[in-house]
Amino acid sequence: MNTVYKPNTSLSARVGRRLTPFRARRIIPIKLDRPIVSFTFDDCPKSVVDNALPALEHENWLASLYISMGLCGTTNHLGLHMSESDVVAAHESGHEIGDHTYDHIDATTVSLETFEQSINKNQARLKALGLPASETFAYPYGQVSLHSKKLVEQRFKGARGIMSRVHSSSADLNQINSNRLYAGQGYNALLKEISGLQDTPGWMTIYTHDVRETPSKYGCRPEQLSSVISAVKESGAAVMTVANAIKHLEMQNV
Repeated sequence: MNTVYKPNTSLSARVGRRLTPFRARRIIPIKLDRPIVSFTFDDCPKSVVDNALPALEHENWLASLYISMGLCGTTNHLGLHMSESDVVAAHESGHEIGDHTYDHIDATTVSLETFEQSINKNQARLKALGLPASETFAYPYGQVSLHSKKLVEQRFKGARGIMSRVHSSSADLNQINSNRLYAGQGYNALLKEISGLQDTPGWMTIYTHDVRETPSKYGCRPEQLSSVISAVKESGAAVMTVANAIKHLEMQNV
């Protein structure tokens, strides 16, 4: 868990990544007059507590934190991770605590049994801290298999991936698209996507990891998050956790 992840680049793995988004789908129609944005943070580094959540709370916005409890208190390329008490405090502030497996494991490299055991262990640890069962999930590393999609459909209201698209007409709740907020490549493209919500209202989820002055390549600087917050305000979007966004969309389709 303390080494930088390298995805499987074999032909079978690359083909699987292309095919899986079209399989085991759970489609929900989307027709919005006002766009929705969901801020999400993965793993989760303590810099999110220090620098990201206060900025969102200043706007009375809540985020979805996808926690791998096995990372709590450890340090890796994302910096120091949250303590268990940080996770509890985030929940008490109203933020969604989603599941990210206990061991932060790639669903495509382990058995389904091992993958489910890691989810169960994560949920057991959250329960031991007095937190409710997670309503949504995010795939570690964004890696998804056909069998993992089928599993999370039985366990969660939705599961977030890392395919960078805005949901304008429909969403696959078993592999929800998400747009990266990283310090490097793609940052300006994200701002442009947010601006486009004014003309084409849809549901956009945004994900990142550490938020600090010298972020990893998987994180962003606090001022970049501030610029994204300003762009979201300008777009007129409603900001909701992933779980609340799904509930809102379900009500729209009743």
